[in-house]
Amino acid sequence: MDYIHGLYRFGSRLGLARPRRLLAALGDPHLGLRVVHVAGTNGKGSVAAMVASILRAAGYRTGLYISPYVVDFRERISVDGEHIAPDEVAELTFGALAPAAERLAAKHGEDGQVTEFEFVTALGLLHFARRAVDYLVCEVGLGGRFDATNVIDRPLVSVITPVGLDHTDRLGPTLADIAAEKAGIIKRSAPVVSGPQDPEALQVIAAAARQRACPLYLAGADRARPGAPAGTPGRLLSGRAVLRKASLQGQVIDFTGPGGVQERGLRLPLLGPHQVANAATALTAVCVLREWGHAPDVGSGALREGLARTVWPGRFEVFGEDPPVVVDGAHNPPGARALAETLRELLPGRRLVMVLGLLADKDAPAFLAELLPPALPEVGRVVCCRPDNPRALPAAELAALVSRRCPGLPVEEADSPGAALELACSRAGPGGAVCVAGSLYQVQEAREAAARLTAGGTGEAGVEPSTECGEGAGP
Repeated sequence: MDYIHGLYRFGSRLGLARPRRLLAALGDPHLGLRVVHVAGTNGKGSVAAMVASILRAAGYRTGLYISPYVVDFRERISVDGEHIAPDEVAELTFGALAPAAERLAAKHGEDGQVTEFEFVTALGLLHFARRAVDYLVCEVGLGGRFDATNVIDRPLVSVITPVGLDHTDRLGPTLADIAAEKAGIIKRSAPVVSGPQDPEALQVIAAAARQRACPLYLAGADRARPGAPAGTPGRLLSGRAVLRKASLQGQVIDFTGPGGVQERGLRLPLLGPHQVANAATALTAVCVLREWGHAPDVGSGALREGLARTVWPGRFEVFGEDPPVVVDGAHNPPGARALAETLRELLPGRRLVMVLGLLADKDAPAFLAELLPPALPEVGRVVCCRPDNPRALPAAELAALVSRRCPGLPVEEADSPGAALELACSRAGPGGAVCVAGSLYQVQEAREAAARLTAGGTGEAGVEPSTECGEGAGP
């Protein structure tokens, strides 16, 4: 791990030349993989986890590549839910990748030096090839067009989850700019599934699909309406989920999708209205796979079981009851907006203490505008902390931004996410609730602290906190 994380010093450099050279030196292991490629600003990890869980439930050996990790680096590379073993990481690193990477650096100089994300992506692709997975569900790190995962030239399905304003310094200042980067994963004649999009983003995605002769399937969600028949698709939706029930214990949805699929009463463990849309996107992607002659064993049972067994830590994860502690990885304005909506829906009337920690390169004012009064009037106090990441915004600077936005709102600072959560729990009071948000890089410590401070939850000890700030470090 020291070797891999040592590559962090080479920073983040988008581009495909370096990862292509590295993979070529390894024998191009990715060329034989059958891939579902997932990009987007928000929800891409949740969608990838759902798709992988459904394919596993259908009996397929399924690889899952994600970034960044929450608890353990090895989460990034898993087969059938089992993380890559430490000895496999070491063997692939020192037996194959490091020698190849060092030869390329010696030959091409600075232009040949791979970044941490490029190295880990190649490591994952080599591992999946050696494990002979039936399918690989691959989450993009940053953007899409020049992301290291875009060495995948022939995906079975390209999936784009909601596009929002994030990483504008790298991807461009407008939704159209960012959507164009995400649409870079669309490859000729391969079907495309899009989650709910702003019209500006959808126009770009649809144009890219037309230019590359790709059929476009739209997925989305709706609430149940009195008198509306279950599973009736919207006029333009290929896949549609309807929310039937929501509580802190989970959600129940109906789904209508490509190929005449109609499923009622699907259990969705991930919470929030945005996860209903994510489920619609994931289910549509799997239905498209089957409709195009792949994954024929995906039936009703696999859809039902796979969705119900989806695990995705740090996404509106609830610990305890008095007070309930929500740990969420929302880190940009669209994510904050979705979090606020879920808090209002599932914790109505609760006085909220927010624990916030952000990275310095995020749009903090826009993020705070979604999670503080007047947008979320239930917030009565904020505790600021500094996530364990070199790019983190100091707690004092964040506290100043909060006070500037909401004069009179009590704001405190703490040395770490764990200390901040402990302070917040002591301030919650009867009938209150605590929510941690702002960065996935504080989720690990927050989960551990929440599990320790409450009687519930599934927090577990981690390995080492991620320090990645390369192409894959979206949050």
